[in-house]
Amino acid sequence: MKRYGTPYKGSKSRIAEKIVDFLPSGEILVDLFGGGGAISHCAAESGKWEKVIYNEISPLIAKGFEKAVGGGFAEENRWISREDFAKLKTTDLYVAICWSFGNNLEGYLYSKEIEPWKKALHFARVHGDFSLLREFGIESDGSRQDIVRNKDEYKAKYIKWYMKNVMKSEEEYRIEKAQLEQNIKEKSEELRKYLIEARDKAGLRSSDVDRHLGTNGMAGHYYGRSQWEFPTQGAYEKMQEIMPTLKPFTEVYGLMSLWQRLESLESLESLERLQRLQSLERLQSLEIYNEDYRKVKIPDDAVVYCDIPYKGTDDYGNSFDYEAFYTWAEKQKNIYISEYSMPESRFECVAETNVRSLYSSNSRAKKQERIFVPKR
Repeated sequence: MKRYGTPYKGSKSRIAEKIVDFLPSGEILVDLFGGGGAISHCAAESGKWEKVIYNEISPLIAKGFEKAVGGGFAEENRWISREDFAKLKTTDLYVAICWSFGNNLEGYLYSKEIEPWKKALHFARVHGDFSLLREFGIESDGSRQDIVRNKDEYKAKYIKWYMKNVMKSEEEYRIEKAQLEQNIKEKSEELRKYLIEARDKAGLRSSDVDRHLGTNGMAGHYYGRSQWEFPTQGAYEKMQEIMPTLKPFTEVYGLMSLWQRLESLESLESLERLQRLQSLERLQSLEIYNEDYRKVKIPDDAVVYCDIPYKGTDDYGNSFDYEAFYTWAEKQKNIYISEYSMPESRFECVAETNVRSLYSSNSRAKKQERIFVPKR
């Protein structure tokens, strides 16, 4: 599947072609809430409009998209530590975009337990330096093929190294090793029962947890056997706010996360997307703005696409004034709005598609993406 735009939370990259195909053609497309630029990128490549206007209110993301189009990330290959990220995330575009979890610009990409492994892999693949892998007792070229082929052996060696070198006391090592082995042995069913027990003790239903998380039905995957998954650390810690019997994430989940796709290097995959943008001639003619949507001058007869912050989703601007946007949108011509739902008395759904949730470790989990227009 082709990826569009820069990596960013809520990106429409996976369904950009469907959206662009649906929108009416014309002289100009205005991508008013541009985000990572997936729609602008796809639209410019399509040739369906003579000009594409991209606007994004976040200065960091708008500058990141503009820099990517101009080839500004071509020489990037730095490893960024947790400490580097904390210092640079508000000023360094490469750090903020490529090294944040879910490209949210806030939290560091890797957990503390997995960071040394990712660093070793980064140095091996990017710099040809295998010394960090050898510290784990691993003789590898760091390639995806070799890591996948020997994943069980390498994971066991890394976990042993981590417990002995990062967890200092023998008692910590013994307890964590026992917990890890128990978690792996009992795995999903025991963890599922643990979450159900904590939910029931708090006198809650799955729907209550879902409302607290703002995940539009995803919480059900934490309790049912079908498509079961354990919450991410962020979701788990938010669940602790209303489920007081939940123990700390690391105590419950141990180091099981180390057994899930150790071979992936998300930072490099994100950087590759940034670098691919620079060679596209059509993108050089994009108009790029960093404004509040109400300040952007919309040309007559332009097609306007709005991927607004989804209501009820905590990861997106809670300060967004939805009522003000609804009132503004009703006055516009040729406007198309992406949302999960909108006031039925004022807007109607004209298109919808299923898309996999980018925030779920379960690749089968889907949400219903819809496009609305004002009722006339």
